[in-house]
Amino acid sequence: MNEPDAAQRAAMRHGGGPALVIAGPGSGKTFVMTRRIAYLTDDLKIDPSSILTLTFTNAAAKEIRSRAYSFIGARASRMTFGTFHSVSFSILKQTYGLTRANILKPAEKYIILRDLIIGSHTYVEDMPEAVDELSARINGVSYGNGLIGEETGERLCLKYREILRERRLLDFGDMLRKCHALLTADTARLAFWRDRYRYIQVDEFQDTDSLQYELVKLLAGDDENIYAVGDDDQSIYGFRGGSFGVMRRFMDEHTDEAGGRRLGIYELGKNYRCCMPIVRAAVKVITQNEDRIAKHQEAFDLTGPDVDIRGFGGRDEEAEEMMRLTASAHTDDIAILARTNELVKYYDRVLSAKGIRTSLNGISKSLYRTECGEDVMAYMRLACGRYTRSDILRCMNKPYRGIGREAFAGAEAVLDDAANFYKGIPEVEDAVRQFIEDINRMKLMKPENAMRYLMKVVGYEEYLIKCGAYLNDLHELYERSGAYSSLYEWIRASDMPDSVSADDDSTGIRILTLHACKGLEFREVFIADVNEGIIPYRRAAKKSEMEEERRLLYVGMTRAERKLHIFYLNENNGKKMQPSRFLDALQ
Repeated sequence: MNEPDAAQRAAMRHGGGPALVIAGPGSGKTFVMTRRIAYLTDDLKIDPSSILTLTFTNAAAKEIRSRAYSFIGARASRMTFGTFHSVSFSILKQTYGLTRANILKPAEKYIILRDLIIGSHTYVEDMPEAVDELSARINGVSYGNGLIGEETGERLCLKYREILRERRLLDFGDMLRKCHALLTADTARLAFWRDRYRYIQVDEFQDTDSLQYELVKLLAGDDENIYAVGDDDQSIYGFRGGSFGVMRRFMDEHTDEAGGRRLGIYELGKNYRCCMPIVRAAVKVITQNEDRIAKHQEAFDLTGPDVDIRGFGGRDEEAEEMMRLTASAHTDDIAILARTNELVKYYDRVLSAKGIRTSLNGISKSLYRTECGEDVMAYMRLACGRYTRSDILRCMNKPYRGIGREAFAGAEAVLDDAANFYKGIPEVEDAVRQFIEDINRMKLMKPENAMRYLMKVVGYEEYLIKCGAYLNDLHELYERSGAYSSLYEWIRASDMPDSVSADDDSTGIRILTLHACKGLEFREVFIADVNEGIIPYRRAAKKSEMEEERRLLYVGMTRAERKLHIFYLNENNGKKMQPSRFLDALQ
C-alpha cells in the first residue's frame, strides 16, 4: 500500500479533538496511524515529543515506531510509542525512582507462583496450567480450569502480594492501578504529564478495559485529543476485561442530547489482506451479531478461491487432510487455528509425529514441550523423586511393560504401587521390578549418562523407532543433557515456560488458538473443529458470550489472505458432532 484511499486519507488528516477510527481487518490501520503522525508534525507543526501512541503489545509499538521513522525520520525518536504498561511504568519510574530491576520478570513470577502452589500441598497434574490459573486470579481475570480451590487461591494471592512488597517488585497488573492512583491523587504531576502528552493515539481500542480508558482520559484532560483506532467486531478479550463497550462509551460521551456528535468518526472499510471470497464469508458470519457498529466492508483483491468448508468423520481424518493439503506448500505461510489449548496441542503432536515443523501458539516451541521432550523429562523427574501421577502414567509403557492405569489409583501414586498391584503375576511383576530398578539406577547418574541409559538400556530409542517417530528431538535432548551437572539442575531449566518471542523468526506451520492469532496474517489458514461446544465454546451461555465467540471465528477467518479452510467434525470417537451454528450463515 503506497497511496491512501479516500477513507484512509480522511482519517489520517484528523487534527485535534476526539476521533474514532473504525478499522476493519486488513484495512491499513497502522498505515493510517503513522501517516497521521506525519500530518501532525509536517502539516500542523506539532512538536513530536507531545505525541503518545499506546499499543497492547511491544511488537505493535515497535512496528508503528519503525514506520514513523520511515515517514518523518529521526524526529520519531522524540515521540513515545509503548504499551499501556510500559508508559505507566515510565511515569512511576520518574516518580518513585524505580528501575527495571523492580519489574517482576515472567520467569521469576513463574517460580514464585510454582513454589507457592507446591508449598500449599495442592496436588496438580499440570503445573504450568495451575500457575496460569493463579496468575489470572491475581490479576482479577476469570480462568476456568479450577485446578486450585477458591480458599487456597485467595490465600496464595495474599502471600504473593506479601512477597512482592518485601522484595519491592512490581508485576504488570500493578502498574496501571498504581499509575492511575498516582495521577488522580497528585494534580501537579498530572498537569506535568498532560502537558507532555498533548496528542494521544490508542491502537486496538476495542481491547481496552475501563481502567485503561480512564487512564487515557485522565492524561488527555479537557483538550480530549484522543485518536482511538479499533474494530468492535474484533473484540475477543472479554475474559481478561477488554470490552468493545468502551468504544460505545467513547461515542456516547461525545454525543449531545440532540444526537449531534462531538468527535470525528472515520470508517476504513476496504480489506487489503483477504481476497473477496474470504471477505464475503467473514461478513456473512459477523453480521449475525446484533450488538455491533454497522459498517461496510469490501475486498481490494476481487479474485481468489472459494472458502473450503467440509466435515470429517473424526479428528484424525481431519488432521490427515490438513497434512495432505500442506505437503507441498511453503509451511511458513500456513496456520492451523483452534479454539482451545488442548486442540492446539493435539494438532501440534500429530503434525510433529509426522516430522512436520511447527511452532506453537505463536511461540517457537521449546524442545521440552515436544512429545519426546515431555517423555524424557517425566523420566528424569521420576529419577529425582519429583514426579506426579501423570509422569508415571506417561512413562509406564514407554517402552511397553503391560502396566495398567488401575495400578496407580491414588493422586499420590508411587512406583511401588504397581509392584504391590501386580504381585504374583510374573509377566508384569518382572517388568515393574525392572522399571523401578532402571529409575533407581538413573537417580545416581549425571544427566548425559541417564539419557544414554534411557535410550539404550531402558529401550526408549527403540520404542520411538517402532512407533515410526523421528529421532531428531531425542538426539538433541541427549546433546543438551551434557550441559548440566545434575538431574535437578536440568529439570529446573526445563521447567521454565517457553521464552522465545513471537517476534523471532520461526519456521513451520503455525498452530495457534484463535485468541493468539489476533494481529497476524497467513496466506493459507485452517480453522479446525468448528463444532457446537467448541466454536461456540460450551460455556458460552449468555448472548454477549455467544457474540464474542462469533467474533472469535470472524477474527480467525480474516487472518487468511488467499485460502481459507473451515473444517468441522461429523463425529469423533464414535460420538455424533454438530457443525457450529455460526456456519449456518455460509450455507
